[in-house]
Amino acid sequence: MTGYRAVPGALRRAFLLGLLGLAAAVPFSAPDGTGMQWDELVLFAVAATCSWTVHRRVRAMDRSTARTWYPLVVGSAMFAVAQLLAGAFPGPAFDAFGVDDVVLVLGATSPLVTCALLARRVSRTRWAALAVDGLVVTVALVVLTEVLRTPVVNPADAPEDLRSLVLLYGAYAAVMLGCAGAACTVSTRALRSSASTLMGAVALQATAAAAEATAIVAPSPLWVAVSDVAVAVALVTAAAAAYRAPLRLDERGARASAPVVSPLGLALVVTALISLPAAITVSLLQNRPLSDLAEFGCAVVFTLMALRLVLRIREDGQVSEWLVRTEEDFRELIEASSDGVAITDGEHRLLFTSPAARRLLGIPDAGAEVSLLDVVVPEDRALLRAATGRGAADGQSLHVHVPAGDDGVRELEVSSTERGGDRRVVYLRDVTTRRRRERELERMAYTDHLTRLANRAMLFQELGTAAPGPRALLVLDMDGFKAVNDVAGHEAGDQLLVEVARRLGTVVRDGDVLARLGGDEFAVVVTGSLDEAVEVAQRVVHVMAMPHRVEHWTFALGASVGVAVLDAAGGQVAFREADAALREAKRAGKGCVRVAGSTAPPAGVEAEPDFQEVVAEGVFALRLDAACTPDGRIELLHAVPTWRHPEHGEVGGLELWGFAGRQGRSAELQRWLLREAAGAIAALPDPSVGVAVSLPAGHVTPDGLAADVAAVLAETGLAPARLLLSFTEETLLTSSAELVPELVAARDQGVQLCLDDYGMGHSLFALMARLPLDVVRIDLNVLAPRDDLARALQVLRAICVTTSGFDLRVIAGGISTAAAHEGAVAAGVQLLHGRALPHGLTVDDAAALLSAVPTP
Repeated sequence: MTGYRAVPGALRRAFLLGLLGLAAAVPFSAPDGTGMQWDELVLFAVAATCSWTVHRRVRAMDRSTARTWYPLVVGSAMFAVAQLLAGAFPGPAFDAFGVDDVVLVLGATSPLVTCALLARRVSRTRWAALAVDGLVVTVALVVLTEVLRTPVVNPADAPEDLRSLVLLYGAYAAVMLGCAGAACTVSTRALRSSASTLMGAVALQATAAAAEATAIVAPSPLWVAVSDVAVAVALVTAAAAAYRAPLRLDERGARASAPVVSPLGLALVVTALISLPAAITVSLLQNRPLSDLAEFGCAVVFTLMALRLVLRIREDGQVSEWLVRTEEDFRELIEASSDGVAITDGEHRLLFTSPAARRLLGIPDAGAEVSLLDVVVPEDRALLRAATGRGAADGQSLHVHVPAGDDGVRELEVSSTERGGDRRVVYLRDVTTRRRRERELERMAYTDHLTRLANRAMLFQELGTAAPGPRALLVLDMDGFKAVNDVAGHEAGDQLLVEVARRLGTVVRDGDVLARLGGDEFAVVVTGSLDEAVEVAQRVVHVMAMPHRVEHWTFALGASVGVAVLDAAGGQVAFREADAALREAKRAGKGCVRVAGSTAPPAGVEAEPDFQEVVAEGVFALRLDAACTPDGRIELLHAVPTWRHPEHGEVGGLELWGFAGRQGRSAELQRWLLREAAGAIAALPDPSVGVAVSLPAGHVTPDGLAADVAAVLAETGLAPARLLLSFTEETLLTSSAELVPELVAARDQGVQLCLDDYGMGHSLFALMARLPLDVVRIDLNVLAPRDDLARALQVLRAICVTTSGFDLRVIAGGISTAAAHEGAVAAGVQLLHGRALPHGLTVDDAAALLSAVPTP
């Protein structure tokens, strides 16, 4: 069966059950139409199933595509109604040509409407030619049946009152085959399969009509069975045609509607035309004269074929005229275009060049045999060969350079498309001016327009770039600059800033980066140690202290400089530290240098001894905050380092991290925290509890983080999935570029990654593009204004919906009340923690708490 595998399972089952039903119903159906027609009731079920199945398929199509198949839906439904009337209400009211036959004819001709709509999809459909082709095939089939003396055209043995019905069945078969074959012989590439399948359905309908006519002339259950089976197969095949059609048709462009010949339609038309003279020849050889109807039909066929020849000649002339006019239009467009068009062969030889292409490539003669590779500079030939050679991707764009005379170079944008036969169409565009402007705009985007130094954006890009050796950042501000603007005006102030930039260039090395931050603030990235950076800063102070002459004015200015080491903490942290050191220099009396972290520490924890000595004394400890499931089970413990100070009490969090950072021991504190937290959790009685370790912004040490994690896991025996590394967006922005790869490497070991304070910065889509995440933590207190719990929970619900699409777990922090707990659980979070849950626990407290709860 044509298209059987294209239909859904429900329709296939209905078809198989229909065949079984027909096998059982045909023997019991009354041949005279006076009793129950069980076979027609079976066909009603098959037709109704097909109508509903096609309707579901059409609903999934877009509006333009669905219009083609709606007649098939309506026709199948009308056929089902006709079969129901004929089968359920037999008798004189529906004998001969009754109401059921009217509905049947309307439903049975619906495939012709769909065939016409399919033909309408073809570009430049020639309806006159299609009509003539359909008439030729139809008349040829009628003459063929007459010559062969079939009862469909010669119903002499049929009852007197049913002869017209027999002729109607025969005419229906011929018209359906002729019109469908002509309409669907030429289709589009996307619809060829469905058009061929629909022609198969029409052929089956014609077979059913011929069998029905034969059953009237020579009553037999065999012909009734043939007719019923052909109808059932035709219904399912028509449904298969709808399922083989695409859901959406791209109507843009010539290729979408270009005509494609259907082999089945072509075979039908050719067979009909060849069979006619063959049948006439056989009849004459058997000495059987042609009837008047056959002779008249042959005359009609020959007349229609002559008319078709006239239409073909006329169409050929119109097509030739259209092709010539189109070629002239395209030639004029190509010659008038400022973009060049060229055609090359497989050896990159230029077969055709437009005037613009010859001008761009510097080719004086259109007939000269030139290779495209020879006209570009040697450095670009390999790239151009790969982009325009055999197998190159269509539309790939690249920039090449062509000598333009007078030692000039023209920059061209080149793209190409393959046109078969090793030929490619090459498109050329002069982008010399555009690229020069783009480069100028790029330079302006990263350059201060007044001093021609790097601007703030360029500075921070430089700070985020990894360097092989040590570096330091100098931030300086001119002392007394405001007086210049007040006394001499802003133009004089601009001139003085240019002089400052010039003097800065005299005291730095070639590898250093100078930048103007804005106003009278400048920055210098010094390549070298901290001592070398301090030396550069002293030279800056010395140079800026010299008198500055602007026109007829002389000003005694100075500069204050803050210095910070640019280490693994990243450029943002170094800039903040250098800026704070600059403020210290201003407070110290201006005209001096201050190094970040070198000022006298305030009383308190900063006055304590070296970090290693504190660790050796064993005064560091862990505090654990529990993250619980909605039912109260502890699933995660957040480890926080604390310092039990004898005078200042317990010091923890960022203050402790700051103490370690100012002594350059952030990495050691980070390793200590990982080792202690992992060891403590591994010793707990519940093996399902994990531990979260925070990597604070400005203090995380990316270098060797993944290796440290691996060593800790191996030392403590903690399962990787039980360790969670937590960090904020600020950590990612202020740390060096090595942090993200180290986090990814740690995650590859099985460690989980958690984004802390989510919802206060970039979208989750941007973050997931940079880094794979497993968990996000949301602080409920920052999602809405103070005391607006309803608003915070509304935002929390939206975040939970977003994160669910990424399979991320959500931890809700800041849970301090029962209402917040209930609302967070209702929002869909997986874990909760805050003051309403266990927090500030020692390791022993956590162990006791877990021991009191049975292990799940």
